[in-house]
Amino acid sequence: MQRLLTAAVLAPLAWWLTKRGPDLAFAAAIVACVVLASREAYAMLEARGMRPLRGLGLALGAAVAASFAGPATELEPATALGLAVAATFVAAMAIRPEPQAMLDAALATILPIVLIAFPMGFLAALRLIDREMGPDLVLLLLLCVMLGDTAAYYTGRAFGKHRMAPSISPKKTWEGAAGALFGSLVAAALAHTWFFQRLTIVHAVALAVILCVVGVLGDLAESMLKRASGVKDASSLLPGHGGLFDRIDSLLFAGPALYGYWRIFLEGRL
Repeated sequence: MQRLLTAAVLAPLAWWLTKRGPDLAFAAAIVACVVLASREAYAMLEARGMRPLRGLGLALGAAVAASFAGPATELEPATALGLAVAATFVAAMAIRPEPQAMLDAALATILPIVLIAFPMGFLAALRLIDREMGPDLVLLLLLCVMLGDTAAYYTGRAFGKHRMAPSISPKKTWEGAAGALFGSLVAAALAHTWFFQRLTIVHAVALAVILCVVGVLGDLAESMLKRASGVKDASSLLPGHGGLFDRIDSLLFAGPALYGYWRIFLEGRL
């Protein structure tokens, strides 16, 4: 029940920010998600005995995510990421006393920037495509991920028998993955008939499959970090869901995948 109540609060907020909210509010929400999820990731890395430069990593992650928010930032995302990597290594060499500690700090600091901040920035980039197309693409992404995750959770609990990746996520099953695909297809069909008629049914089905697959892979990547750190959830921030990192993990690979699909197959055709 907690899981459904939390979703009932977050879903309308996400819809408003995506469809009606000002560009600045949406970008600020993405940056806030990046900071909160990165804090949880740094806590997991610290649980493994690593010593990231947490404050620097949070600031650089926020800057990298914000660089996707349009020309107002005057900084290309790839340039922002490159500068963040350079700044991290310089800071690690200046702060840590030994080369091994320097390398450990640099790698631990960079990981959430690369795994969370840079991929989440693509959601801001997608929404800025134009006033109609951008919000519709982001809403399609959120619907596919949300319904896919929900269907996977309940299908896996009811019918799950064959484990997908027992060393990474013991509770994930192929039956749950099939439920995720069904949920993603339902979401894409709903988007096509409700608010995104310009997206042909062929592209809707193709995106449902792609977003489901990369969403599961993003989920597994976060699970790998949790298992390696010996924690069950990233935090207890969201009742019934765990931490924010747990909630957005399926978006980490799906956001860049959708942006790439739009650039290759949809740009100039819709």
